[in-house]
Amino acid sequence: MSKKAPKYITYRKKKPNYTIEIVSLVVAVLLVCCAYAGCINPEKFFPAPFLVLAFMPMLIVAVVLLAVALLWRRWISLAILIVALLAVLPTSKKYMPFNTSETALPMPADREMVLKVMTYNVLAFNFMDPSLNTTPSASMRLILDVSPDVVLLQEGTAGGMDWIDMPSVLPYKSQIEKKYPYHFSGADGLSIMSKYPFTTTPIGEPCIVHSPLGYNRNQTSYIARAFDLELPHGKQLRLINFRLQSYNLSFGQTVHVRVSPEVMPSPLGRMKRSFAKRGKDAAELRKAIDDSPANVIVCGDMNDVPTSYVYRVICGKDLSDAWYDVGMGYAYTYNRHHLRYRIDQVLYRGDVRALEAERVIGGSSDHYPMMVTFDIDESTRGSKAVTK
Repeated sequence: MSKKAPKYITYRKKKPNYTIEIVSLVVAVLLVCCAYAGCINPEKFFPAPFLVLAFMPMLIVAVVLLAVALLWRRWISLAILIVALLAVLPTSKKYMPFNTSETALPMPADREMVLKVMTYNVLAFNFMDPSLNTTPSASMRLILDVSPDVVLLQEGTAGGMDWIDMPSVLPYKSQIEKKYPYHFSGADGLSIMSKYPFTTTPIGEPCIVHSPLGYNRNQTSYIARAFDLELPHGKQLRLINFRLQSYNLSFGQTVHVRVSPEVMPSPLGRMKRSFAKRGKDAAELRKAIDDSPANVIVCGDMNDVPTSYVYRVICGKDLSDAWYDVGMGYAYTYNRHHLRYRIDQVLYRGDVRALEAERVIGGSSDHYPMMVTFDIDESTRGSKAVTK
């Protein structure tokens, strides 16, 4: 009886799967591009500002992928992502600073040397919204409750009316007059409520208003106005209130907003136009800042994020970001269209220093206000290093 031939099993070496490494490399490259795309002028490379807006989503993707690589012990992927995250750390800090109470500066003993400044795009106190325009304004109620020393308003006019005469604001008129005896309302929507007297000067060429909200939808020039406060002890301080071109994402999508003829129908086209306009206007605003006194606080609706080209141009080499210096965590100020970005900025230079910064939740606008507490005589308490 013959023996059966033994069976031999052939094992083939399994080919390694590098899918996660390839994905990690692509994500890492995109993350770094998004972090530093703000260095590029949008007029020269139009995808650059879109990359800037994609930074936070891409950062979240990179962190999730990092966790997966660690769980699966994919060391090459892990190394790629760690290097990328370290490379974008300065950008991450611009969006999410982590200043603690341990690093906070002490408040001056002299209350007159402390100034609380709020910047707030109030959406004309909902003048264009029939469901809210006759009810007491939640945004004005928020301002009165928080009680900053100075409030810089954007979109503060509508239908040719000053903000203080709007139906939703009228119930608070006596409180406003008592708490803020000094106020101004510009036809371009840039307004101020102040506990201190001031003089005001328009910056740039006069705007041609084409919107019931009071701002220049054509944006033939940027919208900005200077307010020189008369503070105690003869302290000199200029506030610059501004609003740059918006993305126009709401146009044609609600019954409360009419599309003007010059607005492009495509959302992508509107955004490209807005990026180009803001870049030019930022350069003009920067010139006005250069011509201003040494002590200046620049507040407003930038309609762009930290590290963007517009932000970099306006900051220049001398303006500090109050939220970066004393804020805590990620604080978005725009609250519509699922676009959770901080597009309202508070910048400053000179013998002033930010002590506290707060994003105030509330109101009925599509923006949340930013409020910063300043030491306005910091020169007597040591020098300030400028934060880029």
